[in-house]
Amino acid sequence: MHLQKKGLFALLHMIVATCAREPSSLICSRYDYEERLLERVLRNELALETTLNEIMKTNAKVVDALTQLEDAKTKVDSTLAVMEKKQIEMKSQLADFISNASYIMNSTLVANVGALVEASSQIKENASVTVQQLVKEVNILKDQLKVPTINFRACITTYSTDVSSGLDVIFHTVEENVGQGYDPASGKFTASVPGMYLFSVQYCVYTKKNVHLEIVHQGKTLQRSANYDNASDYPCVTMQVSTVVAMGHQVWVRSTGSSTLYADSQRYTSFSGTLIHV
Repeated sequence: MHLQKKGLFALLHMIVATCAREPSSLICSRYDYEERLLERVLRNELALETTLNEIMKTNAKVVDALTQLEDAKTKVDSTLAVMEKKQIEMKSQLADFISNASYIMNSTLVANVGALVEASSQIKENASVTVQQLVKEVNILKDQLKVPTINFRACITTYSTDVSSGLDVIFHTVEENVGQGYDPASGKFTASVPGMYLFSVQYCVYTKKNVHLEIVHQGKTLQRSANYDNASDYPCVTMQVSTVVAMGHQVWVRSTGSSTLYADSQRYTSFSGTLIHV
């Protein structure tokens, strides 16, 4: 900066010397011109000095920024080096892991295959024994699940039988009574084996008479039927119903109105029941 000032003063002296050799002006004196020139030079010097200061500041900022960039580059290079080192270590660890896992899997697979072969052999041996046991058990269950035979059939063979409304119909003539569930004295069937039963009633109508019957289970109506002989042809009607009967429950036939039942050598009134399945 000191050298620059010296250069400016030398330039100023040269300008002043040059102006001193020029002829005097009619408008202003030589000193006036030198003062203005000196003032202009000083202003230029101040402006130049200001510009130089700003350039110096800018240069300092640029140098500082370059220094920071260099530091950042150094940090980035260091980070990249660390990452590359980590990557190499991870690749090595991954290769070791894969190698160890493969060895462990192969060893485990061989051991498991051997165990499976041995287990399979044992299963085959046990299976043959188990199948034989199951066959025996199934046969035992079949014997236990055989449906016992419960069956009855009773009839009314009287030529004409009148039954008042609300009274039970008694079938005195017993044709079949397997299991001894039907009582000819009361006309009721009592279940000795619980299960699904099928009950059937066939009745024939006396000429110009009505018949109103129902099948009753423990006092509850299961099925009803009614008919009237209008043509003197003694029609016969059959009604059926299936129901689950518990052990000890009773089923019978009851008249729901004044009924006259007919029977002859070919047609008669009957009440029957059969155990379908337990």
